[in-house]
Amino acid sequence: MYHIPVLLQEAVDYLINPAITSPAIVDCTTGGGGYALEIAKQIESKNGRLICIDKDENALEYSKQYLKEFEKNITFINANFADLKMILKDLQIGNISGTVLDLGLSSFQLEKEDGFSFMKDTPLDMRAYRKDDRTAADILNEYSKDELKKIFEDFGEIYNAGQLSDAIAGKRKQQKFISTNDLTNLIRDTFDIPERYVFDYFAKVFQALRIEVNNEMPNLQKALESIFEATCDKGRIVVVSYHSLEDRIVKNFFRNHLPVKEKNKYPKKKEEKKQMKSLNILTKKPVLPEISEIKKNRRARSAKLRAAEVCL
Repeated sequence: MYHIPVLLQEAVDYLINPAITSPAIVDCTTGGGGYALEIAKQIESKNGRLICIDKDENALEYSKQYLKEFEKNITFINANFADLKMILKDLQIGNISGTVLDLGLSSFQLEKEDGFSFMKDTPLDMRAYRKDDRTAADILNEYSKDELKKIFEDFGEIYNAGQLSDAIAGKRKQQKFISTNDLTNLIRDTFDIPERYVFDYFAKVFQALRIEVNNEMPNLQKALESIFEATCDKGRIVVVSYHSLEDRIVKNFFRNHLPVKEKNKYPKKKEEKKQMKSLNILTKKPVLPEISEIKKNRRARSAKLRAAEVCL
């Protein structure tokens, strides 16, 4: 299978509000179509519409075949979910009733695409969207030491980010970084990391680079703002994240859009009050995978699901 969807039933249950009769759902990270298949099954009888977005052309080609049974109700878009506002405008869609984002890497990306995994030697690319210009190799070869240090600290939470940045800057004077092995070999040559911890260190370094390459944090913030603006009353927003930085952005966004309490001792009459869009948080604490799911899919172990409903 292209990718095993995490928290599948929980995500779809939160996403689809049965009170909405003609749903228009956006799967912002379609991948292999795991979520999309279950969504399509549930909205077919309601003549619902599903928009499947992914930056990865390989993912979309796979999911088009995987979802062929429901193709009349699905529109596939190869784009960055940060551009959702423009995507909806181009499709002439005014409001949507639900959006799901699975922010993790797909199994296909880790196993088949260049640069995402440190388990094999491939070009240091890491671009999920091939139309982007900047690769992981570009970052390693061109960023200043201070810029590299900030990336590794902020996005990888690496304790010796300064030493790593110094080592990278020294190495690239002799030879440019081209492949994943160039980076992992440098780390092994520079630091005396016990073997039982070295894969965890590699994972943090590669995560930090991937986040920077794909501009993941600003894109997530921009996407959430567009989703909130486009979602109709009682529409749902569901996000599955895999590390604390993503989860914090989602948690804060939901909290920042809670209903504003009336502070005036003498509030305006009901008919004079300005209608304000807000969010009702459906998951007071993040939903986590069961042990049984983690045993079947180890990549689920760090997943956190948060969901909210739009209120007018």
